[in-house]
Amino acid sequence: MAAIPCPSCGADLPPSPQQCPRCGVRLIGPDAVRLWEVDQALARLSSERRALLAVLSAPATTATGVAPAGVATTGVATTGVAPTGVATTGAAPVVATTGPTAATPGAVPSGAAPGPAPVPGAEAPRPQHRSWTTQQTLLAVGVLLVLVAGSIALAVAWFVIGRWGQVLVMGGLTALACQASLVLSRRRLPSSAEALAVVAGGLLLLDASAARRFGLAGLDGVDVHAYTAVSGLLVALVLAALHQRDRRVAAFGVLSLTAASVAWGAVVTAPERAVPAAVLALLGAALFAPLHLALPATLGVVRRAATGPAAGWLVVGAAIAAGVAADVEPGDLRAQALVADGLLLLVAVLGALVVARVVRARSARLGSRAAVRADWTDRWFSGDWRAVGVLAAVASGTAPLAVLGLSVQLPPVAAAALGMLLAAAVVAVVAVRPLRSRVGQLWLETEAAAAVVATFLATVVHASQPAQACVLAGAAVAAAAVAVMRHSWRSPASAVAAVCAVGTTWLTADLASPTAAVLAVAVAGLALVGGALARPRRAEEVPLGAVGAVALVAALAGALGQGLDRPVVVAVLACATVAGVATAVLRPGLRPATTAVAVVTGTALAREVGLLVSSYAEWASLALTALVLAGLTAWRRHRPEEPVLGGFAVAIGVGALALGLDRGLPHSTAAAAFLYALAALGISVPASRRPVVLVAVVAATTATWVELLHADVTTLEAYTLPPAALLLAAGLWSAQLLGRRSWLVAGPGLAVGLLPSALFTAVDDGLLRPLLAVTVAVVVLAAGAWRRWQALVVVGAAAAVVVAVTQLGPYAVHLPRFLTLGTLGVALLAIGARYEQRREDARHAISWLASLS
Repeated sequence: MAAIPCPSCGADLPPSPQQCPRCGVRLIGPDAVRLWEVDQALARLSSERRALLAVLSAPATTATGVAPAGVATTGVATTGVAPTGVATTGAAPVVATTGPTAATPGAVPSGAAPGPAPVPGAEAPRPQHRSWTTQQTLLAVGVLLVLVAGSIALAVAWFVIGRWGQVLVMGGLTALACQASLVLSRRRLPSSAEALAVVAGGLLLLDASAARRFGLAGLDGVDVHAYTAVSGLLVALVLAALHQRDRRVAAFGVLSLTAASVAWGAVVTAPERAVPAAVLALLGAALFAPLHLALPATLGVVRRAATGPAAGWLVVGAAIAAGVAADVEPGDLRAQALVADGLLLLVAVLGALVVARVVRARSARLGSRAAVRADWTDRWFSGDWRAVGVLAAVASGTAPLAVLGLSVQLPPVAAAALGMLLAAAVVAVVAVRPLRSRVGQLWLETEAAAAVVATFLATVVHASQPAQACVLAGAAVAAAAVAVMRHSWRSPASAVAAVCAVGTTWLTADLASPTAAVLAVAVAGLALVGGALARPRRAEEVPLGAVGAVALVAALAGALGQGLDRPVVVAVLACATVAGVATAVLRPGLRPATTAVAVVTGTALAREVGLLVSSYAEWASLALTALVLAGLTAWRRHRPEEPVLGGFAVAIGVGALALGLDRGLPHSTAAAAFLYALAALGISVPASRRPVVLVAVVAATTATWVELLHADVTTLEAYTLPPAALLLAAGLWSAQLLGRRSWLVAGPGLAVGLLPSALFTAVDDGLLRPLLAVTVAVVVLAAGAWRRWQALVVVGAAAAVVVAVTQLGPYAVHLPRFLTLGTLGVALLAIGARYEQRREDARHAISWLASLS
């Protein structure tokens, strides 16, 4: 690698230098990093310059838009050095110049030559997102600098040039900016014209503010609100006149509306109370909105954008009124709050009327309301629809806020009466007006429903349960009426009616006692589930069933959470079980899930009922539940709920056995396990359910072991032979299903019955167990060889070997050492001498063993 030269003196630098050894210039730190970056940029620019010169120097007849071959674009040595920690190779990055450039044959630098013709069938170019050009960025920065300079000049030079000098300088600058903007607009330089228009508008506002601040012509004695209103209006008129002179400069129109809004803001902030401010803000919206229609078309942007300030003042006024309406104490009527509520209602009514009129006018223009909806949806945040959308949103929110504020101020009884009255109004509107797909009708019904919700929230603030119950009852009736008379709304309206009905039931019953509330909610949930089951394939089926299920869960949670008496819990569980069983029977599509729910609640119900009697009754109820589920599993064979019933039967049976052992009931537990074994055996009779026989084996083994443990039996075979016999019987019974494979038919039973006894001979000093074990092992081995069953051969041989080793071991320890070593050596010699023959015999033995079934 070539040495890197010093950026100052050009001397060769050592690897990883800290400074130049000749001139001493430092080569580390931020400044060195920046120097290295500058050197790299200069190298790239130099390469690009040479490439461009080579392209421009080529003859016009051979120019193809590709840089000529041979243009040197590599090997440009850098004069700088990379700082410490920056990897470099000593050369500037290579600049690729082999791709096509923007030049085309016959094209002039100005880009006036026409572009290539579009290719037929090619995809049209996608419009690119507009972004600021370099010119616009420079102009924006220039506007900012000029405004800052004007501010500094106003602050510093104000006391130097005198009052009239100040007026002349600032007025001259403002007039110059205005005239320059108009001139540039006429010369077709729109960006420059808009920039200077912003400067002019800013200088006008700055002049108006400075005139009072520094006491020009005694203006410092004028009230600030009055001065701001008048001066802002004058500035708005001047800017509007400038925009009217040249409508291509939109900044004059936008700044005119801004100045007018500032002027009206001074009027709004003049009162000390909030209600007059809200009234003035809403009045501002009413003043700005007609400008869209009243102003002449020559005012351009001022006329088109007048709805923007109107929407802004509408939001401000509604927000102020809502704040006043919310700043009240429950049950305390205040005049200001009532006036604020009236303003909110007025905004809702007038806003709805204005929106309806706009929609009618647009319908007449576009031909139909569907076209209006489509146009509003496509352009919801552009043009006039933006202001109309803000008006619609504000009008939709102010009515419920007004009702909420009024309800909070009223006594609880009056708030409840208002809520019921509004619910009756909903019923009346739904009953009287026919079903139409009109936005106005839907809006009216939605606002009435939102007002009912507002009254309920007010009763929650009052913390009055009777008032809440009354409002919810009215809401339930109204929602039920909507569900009956509005088929398209039946599903959500049914859900609302069900929720309100459950809430009313709970609030009413809770006035008596928590127990009554829990029971009432449980009964209401059961009734809702029954109603859903009575309306199959209807729109209200799912909402009613879902709300009923939630009500039952809530009732159970309330009973357990409040620690109510066990009979209450039993009643709630009974309701839940009945609901689950009924749903499982009447709704086949939901049967697996509802069966699981019914089993869980039914099991809990049986346990709670047993606990009402005694602990033994609790265990007996669980054991009986497991048997019942086993019977249901056999009955519902080949049905979707069969695996659910079987799984729960096993789980509850295991739980009952564990509970019986924990309660010290060995004989009852063994009897229950034996009954489970019989039940599982009955279920496994069909060939398709034969694997269930394993459950019968486990249950029977459990029953045997429980009795043996209770009788303190310590003989190993008493614990291994019964399950071995059961496994062998089960395997032989299922031989056809298992494909007569010996490891599945007889292997498990023989392994359980024989191998533990063979292993136990290692610690047994008696002679009977080893003799019997080896005898049985040999019999099994012989039977396996005769029947050609691999499992019998392997298990029998393994057991025999284990017994032989355990019996020979004690004697082998006491033999002389030379006899043991000599015997092993002779055996090895014999094996080595006949290795090949023995290997062939081993192959035959393995092949024979593998051929067994």
